[in-house]
Amino acid sequence: MQVVNTTTREVALLDVYLVWPESLFNSCSILQGISDHCRVLLEVEWEENCWRLQEERLVPVYHKANVVGLQTFLRDRFAMWACSGRCVEEVWNNFKNIILQSIETFIPHKILRKNSDREYYNKEVKKLKIKVRKTAQETFLRSVLKNDGKSWTEFYKYVKRRKGNRENIPAIKDGNGRLITDAIEKANSLNCCYSSVFSCEHSIPQLQSPNSGEPFAINTNIIRKRLAALGKNKSVGPDSVSGEILKLGGEATILYLARLLAVTINNATLPSDWKKAIVVPIYKGGVTGRWCRITDQ
Repeated sequence: MQVVNTTTREVALLDVYLVWPESLFNSCSILQGISDHCRVLLEVEWEENCWRLQEERLVPVYHKANVVGLQTFLRDRFAMWACSGRCVEEVWNNFKNIILQSIETFIPHKILRKNSDREYYNKEVKKLKIKVRKTAQETFLRSVLKNDGKSWTEFYKYVKRRKGNRENIPAIKDGNGRLITDAIEKANSLNCCYSSVFSCEHSIPQLQSPNSGEPFAINTNIIRKRLAALGKNKSVGPDSVSGEILKLGGEATILYLARLLAVTINNATLPSDWKKAIVVPIYKGGVTGRWCRITDQ
């Protein structure tokens, strides 16, 4: 954004100042300068760091879990949990608290630390560090190519790391061709686009179950198969309960899931956490008529 909109030398505007982001700009004033060239005084909010500092995170290490202790803990808590809970929401919250407590107790954690570069690293040290890393990468790639495809898993992990973070959404254009850079305007524009292609079913028939008076029976074998097929690297939802901890619980977890499903189905009520989702918009090119509805994603 050009902030100087007044002439600074006779009838000419010779001073150009660009400020980004625009929220940092406060004011601009023209003062008497040297000879016929005026001075420009800008007031901006100066940020010490122009990038977002990486924060340390505490993450669980599931492959080092105390599986025996975890399963024993779940079995010991099941009887008390099965007798508690006056509603579906309370039953779910009690189950979630037990799972989160087991993660804290039987799953070791590690800290993902921020960049280890010291403040006193000069340009020569940084260049040397880049050179050493580049040499190590070339050595790694040569070793992968010499193995005739036996280490492709490590190779694809390397490629994924090199691709970097792709979470930021670039500038987009709305239906009128206007370029949008503000994050809130981007979200509103995407919401309008989604709502325009979303189809809502207005006439949903009311189905009457023939066995409405009988309780629904849960088949534990189906739960066991679904739990075994659950991916270990599946993203954690808003409830913070990962699929990995459910798999590690084994048969002890199946007891919890069977009662939890029976309570929710027979009461025709879902916990509030099950109605939440983390939605990430993904650009999909092509004809809009071929787009899937949001509910189908």
